[in-house]
Amino acid sequence: MGILEIRIMRLSRALSLPVLESVAAAAVLLGSAACRTPDAFVTIVTVPTPADYVSGGETLLRIEALPGTDLAAISLSLDGSRADAVIAPAPPDRLRRDQHAVLALLKGLVLGENEVVVMIDGEPVASLTVTNYAIEGPIFSGEHLDPYFCLSDLAPSRGAPRRFAIGNGESLDGGMHGENCSMERRIDYVYRPTGEDVDFQPLADPASVPSDVAHTMTSEGKTVPFVVRLETGTINRAIYQTAVLADQASSSPDPWNPPSGWNGRLVYTFGGGCEAGFFQGTSTGRVLRAGMLGAGYAVASSTLNVNAQGGCNDPLSAETAMMVKERFAEVYGPPLHTIGSGGSGGAMQQLLIAGAYPGIINGIMPTLTFPDAVTYFIDTPDCRLLLRRYLNDRPLDEETKRVIGAWATWRTCENSLGPRPNRIGPDNCPAVIPAEARYDRIENPSGVRCSIYDGMRSVFGTQKYEEITPTPTVEFARSPHDNIGVQYGLAALNAALIDKALFVDLNEQIGGWDIDFQWTPERTEADPEAVRIAYETGRVTSGAGGLRVTPIIDERSYLDQTGNFHTSYYSFVMRERLRRDNGHADNYVLQRRGARPSLALSNLALMDEWLSNLALDESTDPIPKKMVNAKPHLLVESCWDEFGGQVLEPQIFGRDNLYENTTGLCNSLYPPHAGPRMVAGGPLTNDVLKCQLKPLDPADYEVEFSEAEWDRLRSTFASGVCDWSKPGVGQTVAPRTWLSFGPSPVNRFASGS
Repeated sequence: MGILEIRIMRLSRALSLPVLESVAAAAVLLGSAACRTPDAFVTIVTVPTPADYVSGGETLLRIEALPGTDLAAISLSLDGSRADAVIAPAPPDRLRRDQHAVLALLKGLVLGENEVVVMIDGEPVASLTVTNYAIEGPIFSGEHLDPYFCLSDLAPSRGAPRRFAIGNGESLDGGMHGENCSMERRIDYVYRPTGEDVDFQPLADPASVPSDVAHTMTSEGKTVPFVVRLETGTINRAIYQTAVLADQASSSPDPWNPPSGWNGRLVYTFGGGCEAGFFQGTSTGRVLRAGMLGAGYAVASSTLNVNAQGGCNDPLSAETAMMVKERFAEVYGPPLHTIGSGGSGGAMQQLLIAGAYPGIINGIMPTLTFPDAVTYFIDTPDCRLLLRRYLNDRPLDEETKRVIGAWATWRTCENSLGPRPNRIGPDNCPAVIPAEARYDRIENPSGVRCSIYDGMRSVFGTQKYEEITPTPTVEFARSPHDNIGVQYGLAALNAALIDKALFVDLNEQIGGWDIDFQWTPERTEADPEAVRIAYETGRVTSGAGGLRVTPIIDERSYLDQTGNFHTSYYSFVMRERLRRDNGHADNYVLQRRGARPSLALSNLALMDEWLSNLALDESTDPIPKKMVNAKPHLLVESCWDEFGGQVLEPQIFGRDNLYENTTGLCNSLYPPHAGPRMVAGGPLTNDVLKCQLKPLDPADYEVEFSEAEWDRLRSTFASGVCDWSKPGVGQTVAPRTWLSFGPSPVNRFASGS
């Protein structure tokens, strides 16, 4: 019999189910090959990574056959020759699903396409094309950033080299040079001593633990010594780490013999911030998390999953997480599901990756949520460059300045948003990047431009700005930001919180910024191609794409009144996008709290239960319905007061209560606040990069302007004002998923396409 290869779905359409590693989903999502013979039906998939995107010269395969098939008779060939592979029956399924399968760890893949053939008793029954990339990347995130500074090359701090703390008391501070910043992989062990608030301690030999070692009970009810196996290495030019409870009897786990304390689940942690990229980084999203590890979860992360180091580049973060997760599975076996965790910039990454690259993480737990970087930075220039400049130059009280952004306090703009790095301009270089390498429009126009868009040139494309620098070889990344037609302070005017004179003068004098984020008297017009790209590629998070079917638990600690820029408004923004695009937000649970302890560990258990229930649902119900049915009964939207009391009631925020925002017990505890674009009339979704325009209309105002004032407004808004009843220019809420920006040709995206 010949070989029959069946691609069940292309990746662009397939990666939409929430539980990627489940057997049924894997066959559909990852690309499978199957052939029916008189006595066998065989399915082959790469796990947990799509077959188009494996890396490092090896991959883990799951080969499933009908019951009764002799699994010992299964063998593999690779490109026509006998494969270098370890093949053995898959371990018992932790969710107790029927299975008849083997796992095969296949080595010897060449760069590019590899033809893998499954044989039973020497007879070919199925094949799969596996595309292998170098462990240094890239795969789909676009060309490597250049320049790129390895840990060894980073600018010193107070004369000392930058270090990466391994977690066992040792540090890396050298040895990572060259184009790929590579290091030899290392295995270390740490243990948790008995006692309260103790740190992990180094351990030389897991088979010989000290007498003071603590014991921990996992989520599966197993009590084991609290000893952790810690792997550190480089993947995709990032330093990665994985951590999992170790077996004393074996220091060499494999996919068939994972550590007995591991509960089969993986938590992937994402670090915060949103700064320029161009460097390897000095920390991960933290993997030595005692609560998670003690419950039996494995934890993984890398330096490029810290948004302040990865350049706020979510395709790069997604690619890195996918590659690290592949390495994890090759050591321990494929996880049942992967749960994202992280706050602020770590929340951005989770939402963006789950939306644009669904399946890499299956459920997400953002905290201090921002939906994405691009729309968050709508608010930053409005405050930092425009409103602070205008309002602080005039004798205005803080309350008047506050209401123009509807912040809880003017300090939110003045002391939090305002002084922070601008991130969309080129002068946002972290101190780790050598000063002599940085961009200066006069002295060094070809230097590193530390904007998030220059860090994502492969996504947004570039163009020349000869009005900035005439150097012919210098191209700057396109920017999607715009304030044409924005009426700053409109809602405050109509609520009689500011007067006509201030409103007219503010909008007349507000100005804009150029590509170098320098103030200009003219308003800023976005690059239309950048706007289209931001929406179409999923750099603006929508409720569609992968987020439509991703379980989300958003734990929002309340910081509004402190003046912190992590305002609770952004959680309502994310929920509203889901509601707009899906008609509901049933897969999103918002939990608001004050200073009470974190809900992270209880939420982790609830997310695990949610995903496990979802994986066990074999009904034919639509996925959104399965999502609701699988949600644990204890997982409900709620507020937690300072005494630990739970408040159950609808959580309300929108245009109608922009200033009257204390309706209900939950809002009385934690009143939400907004930002300047919502005051300007924008929607709660806060995702209009460039608004469509309409003529000025006196009916839009609760005040009557004099003829002179109206003439000034007509001059200021000669092309019209924002029509917020319409979507933004170029706005789509159905982004394409699993796009490649190179080198992978699968779903390749190009500017102008």
